[in-house]
Amino acid sequence: MTSANYDSMSLNELRKYVLTHREDINAFQAYIDRSKSAGRMITIDPSDPNWEENLDRKIRQANSDESGLN
Repeated sequence: MTSANYDSMSLNELRKYVLTHREDINAFQAYIDRSKSAGRMITIDPSDPNWEENLDRKIRQANSDESGLN
C-alpha cells in the first residue's frame, strides 16, 4: 500500500480521497483535523432545546459562505 501525502492535498481533494479510501484511518483523521482548523465543522449541543434551529442556521450560514467562494 502506498502512502498518500495528505499535506499536499487541498481540503476538498483530501475529502474526495477519504471518501474513496474509507479504510485509511490516517487520512480520515487528517481530514477531521484540517476541517476543524478551517472552521468547516458544524457541532451541536444535544442538550440545547433549540439545537435543531441552531443547526439549520449554521448549515445556511455555511452554505452561504461556500457560495461566496465561487
